[in-house]
Amino acid sequence: MPIAKLRQDTIRSLPYVGEDNAQCIYWDRSLKGFGLRVFGGGRRTYVCAYRLHRRRRIATLGRADALTLDQARKKALRYLGQVANNADPQSQLDGLAAAVSVRELIAQYVEQHAKKKKKSWKCDQNMLQTHLRVLGARPAISVATAQIERIHAAYGTQFPYAANDLVCIVRKMFNWGRLAGLVPSDMPNPGVGIIRFPERRRRRFVTTVEMPRLLCALEQEENEFARHAIWLLLLIGLRKSELLRARWKDVDWDFKTLFIGLTKNGEPVLAPLSDAAIDRLKLIPRLADNDYIICGPKPASHLKDLASPWQRVRQAAGLQDLRIHDLRRTVGSWLVQHGESLHLVGAVLNHKDAKTTAGYAYFQTQQRSRALTAHGENILAFAPATVDRSEPVNDPRFSAATSYNAPLSDPPARSAAHYVTREYLHQLVWESPVSEVAARFEISDVGLAKACRRAAIPIPPRGYWARLEAGQRLDPAPLPAAPTQYLGKIRIKGRNRMETANTARPKVPVAA
Repeated sequence: MPIAKLRQDTIRSLPYVGEDNAQCIYWDRSLKGFGLRVFGGGRRTYVCAYRLHRRRRIATLGRADALTLDQARKKALRYLGQVANNADPQSQLDGLAAAVSVRELIAQYVEQHAKKKKKSWKCDQNMLQTHLRVLGARPAISVATAQIERIHAAYGTQFPYAANDLVCIVRKMFNWGRLAGLVPSDMPNPGVGIIRFPERRRRRFVTTVEMPRLLCALEQEENEFARHAIWLLLLIGLRKSELLRARWKDVDWDFKTLFIGLTKNGEPVLAPLSDAAIDRLKLIPRLADNDYIICGPKPASHLKDLASPWQRVRQAAGLQDLRIHDLRRTVGSWLVQHGESLHLVGAVLNHKDAKTTAGYAYFQTQQRSRALTAHGENILAFAPATVDRSEPVNDPRFSAATSYNAPLSDPPARSAAHYVTREYLHQLVWESPVSEVAARFEISDVGLAKACRRAAIPIPPRGYWARLEAGQRLDPAPLPAAPTQYLGKIRIKGRNRMETANTARPKVPVAA
C-alpha cells in the first residue's frame, strides 16, 4: 500500500492504484494507522487500522467529502485511544449488524414462547405485527422507549385498555429476548416506564330490577342454541368459551356435573350443575351428527360466538351496557348476596386467586343499605339513654355541607328514601345509563334526570353509551359547582320525588 503525507489540498488528486477492484489505501505518514481509501469509481473514505486481540481490523471513519482531514484525524485518534484501553471501537456497529430486527424478534417470540405457553398467542401476534409494523426492519436493540410511547399514545386515543395490553406484551417480548440471547442483557427494556391509561374496574352485573327484563328478552331470542347458551351462562357461571366447547359426553347426569377440561387458569374443572341447569340441558335438542351441546350452523361444529344473539337480547331488554361476561359477574354477586362465602364462590367460578372472586362480588343498593342500617343499630345500642336518636344533631361545629343527615319525619313511603351526595350521583350516572340508575333507586328515569338538573349534575348526552360500547374513549363531563339552594345530600324517594336532605318542608294543616 502506498504511503503519503495526506493534506487537505491533495486528498482529491490522489489516483486509484490497483487492478481488478483491489483495495487501494494511502496510509498517512504522520499518523500510523490512519489512511485514505480510494475506490476505482472515484469515491474516497477515511479509514483507521488497528489490531486488537490478535485481530487486525480496518474501521471506516467517513467519506472524504463529508469529513475534513482534521476531523478524520481526531476521530482516528479516538479510535486508537479506545484500542489502547482494550476496547473495540466497532463493537457497537458489530452488535447492530448481528442484531435481529423487530420483525424477527416478534416471529421468534411467538414461535418459541407465546405458542408454547400462552393460549392467547394469536392475540399477541396480531397486536405486535399490527402496531410494531413501522419498526419491523429496525434492529431490536435500537428500539427506544419513546418510540413505544408514541405507538401507545396513538393507539390509546380510541382503545386505551388494548393499548395498555400492548405495552405489557412488548415488555414481556423484550424480557424474553434477553433470556433467548436475541437482545443484550444490559439493554433497557423499551416497554418499561410508560405511563398506562387509567382503567376502571368493571362492576356491572344484572340487578333484581333488571333480571325480569333480561329473561323476558332472552325468551324472545330466535336462535335456539344461543338462547340456551345464555341461559346456561346465567345459571352455571362458566366462561363463554368453556360452554361453547362443551360436549354431551362431558355431562354426568347422575352426579350433575359438567367436565370442562383445561380452563383459562390452566387447570381442569368439574363444574357442578344445578337442578335448573339440568332442566335447561334437557330442553336443548341433540343432533345426530353433532356432539356439541351448543351446536353451530355447520355440521359437527359448535357455535363460535354469541355476539349477534346477545346484541339482540340486550337491545330488547334495554341493557345496552351489559356485556356477555357480566353474566358471570352476576352469578358471583348473587351467590355472595345470598350469604355464600367468597371461598365457595371462588370454587364455583374456578378462580385461583381470592382477589379475583372479590372483584365479582358486588352488592345492590338495597342490600348495602340494609347492612349499614343493621350496623347503625348495633352502634346506637351502646348509646346513652339521654341521646335522642330521632332528632338531627344540631352542633355549630358542623356546617350545612357536612351536617348529619337524620331521617326526615315523614310517614313511611312505599319505597325507602336514599341520601346521596352530588359527587356520588354524578359518578353513578356516568358509569351506567340514567334509566338503569333510576331503576336501582326505584324511580323513573325522567325523575332522576330532573333531580340531576336541580343539583346541577351533568348527564351523558344521547349516543354516549353507543359510542362507548364501540370502543371510543370518552371522558365524563366534570361536576360544576353546587347551586346555591343545595344544602347537603340529595334525597331521592321511590315516589319520584327528590329533595335535599336539609330542606325544610312546610306542613299541610289538617282540616278540622
